[in-house]
Amino acid sequence: MKRFLTFLAPILLAIAFSAGNASAWEAATTHAGLTEQTALSSSLHKRLQEQFGASQGLYAMLRIPTVDAPSLFDIVGRLNPTHGYVPDASGRMSALSWLALGSVVADVPALHASNHFLDPLTGSGLGNSTEPGIAKRTHLAALRLGGGPSLGAGGQSAQDWWKSANNPLGYEGFAEQFRKAVSAETEGERSRHLAGSLVAAGAMLHILQDMGVPSRVRDDIAAHQRQVGSDESDRGSRVERIAALSFGRLGIPNPSAAPAQSSLASHFANAQGTGLADTVARTYFSSGTLPKEFKVTRNTGNSEFRNRLDKHLRRPDPSAESGKTSTRFDLVAARNKDGATWRSDSGSCLAVYHIKEARIRWTMPDTCVLDQLEAILPTVTGYGVSFLDALYPSDLGFASNEEALRISLAGERYGAGKLRIFTEGADGVRKPYFTAALTGTESGLALPAPPEGSMRITALFDGRDALDNPLLASTSSPWPLQ
Repeated sequence: MKRFLTFLAPILLAIAFSAGNASAWEAATTHAGLTEQTALSSSLHKRLQEQFGASQGLYAMLRIPTVDAPSLFDIVGRLNPTHGYVPDASGRMSALSWLALGSVVADVPALHASNHFLDPLTGSGLGNSTEPGIAKRTHLAALRLGGGPSLGAGGQSAQDWWKSANNPLGYEGFAEQFRKAVSAETEGERSRHLAGSLVAAGAMLHILQDMGVPSRVRDDIAAHQRQVGSDESDRGSRVERIAALSFGRLGIPNPSAAPAQSSLASHFANAQGTGLADTVARTYFSSGTLPKEFKVTRNTGNSEFRNRLDKHLRRPDPSAESGKTSTRFDLVAARNKDGATWRSDSGSCLAVYHIKEARIRWTMPDTCVLDQLEAILPTVTGYGVSFLDALYPSDLGFASNEEALRISLAGERYGAGKLRIFTEGADGVRKPYFTAALTGTESGLALPAPPEGSMRITALFDGRDALDNPLLASTSSPWPLQ
């Protein structure tokens, strides 16, 4: 249990005292809602049943005994129990709630918030390309010392942070908990570690979800320094605040289908440009990366306007060719009070443009942001579903015939690694009974029959996939197979 506390306690302690300084999709509303919608739309319910023997899946009650972790429960007790991710007095909470807890605590302490940015053009994290001038920076620094946001340039990119050894809720922590959730002897131990793997999975989902915020994938630090509340120290992303106010936790839309990904990392960004950060960065502007102003006249034609627009972009995309190709920029409407709207191919608002004093000016009012969120949030949950299903793959399986017990592996996924087979009897104690080193060329393997009295068999693959990425997979079944 000491190792489990080492894994979770620093993060939970941080949220108990620093949650107000976090800077991301708002944790108690948007992140929790995105994670719950993702989990309910994924195959995780079935995979918890089949891989870990949790018959109730997402609603299985996983317990960390309070007597084993008094410090942990002192920390968790500081969170609001009405939010649904605080265990009861005996230390029990549903699998879904442990997952949600991970997504809530992933960017605290505030130091970690700077690691939730990724510019797919450079592969780097948060820079200072849109940071305000020296006077404003000095003012913001004073606010930070007084308890305001502590977000600043630097830190690791999100692509590095989700799998960093320095991230206590990153992939390494997840992998350690996953292994023990399969291999630990007793049901109580396995329950504790399954809860731990879900907390880490939720935290990694949080980082991926942040790739749906345009300012986080367009190196726009200024968008996160805006005043968003009545208190001057209440600063952050207006886009993220609008999401919380408009969608809350229960109003997150159903996911849209995400492109197939070759690895967990490719969900963030990849060479093909199909990662979430890639897609959002080229599709949407952020407030600090709108096109620069430029001069227009009543004689400026649409073709000339498009050429000028492309010369005044801060980043390659969206460009003048983005959006509905049949739609011309309406320079007549742009002279009216409400201006004109530039829309994406899907019809979402990209920006509003006005002509004033012979100059074109670009803005992103709240109505435009809300229009974007209605398209972005389903995209985010779609990538989350794909990521979560990849964390808990389901293509490891037992089969038997009159000749032998076998385990099958999808040849296109599995590389080299170790295969461990466990058995448990009526007492529920799990013990290893077979181990094999795999080369990555096998599509299946014959196994010795389980020991007499076995009532369940479980497999754990721990190795690499066919592309040499880390891969963990498990399956579990009553014995004899049904």
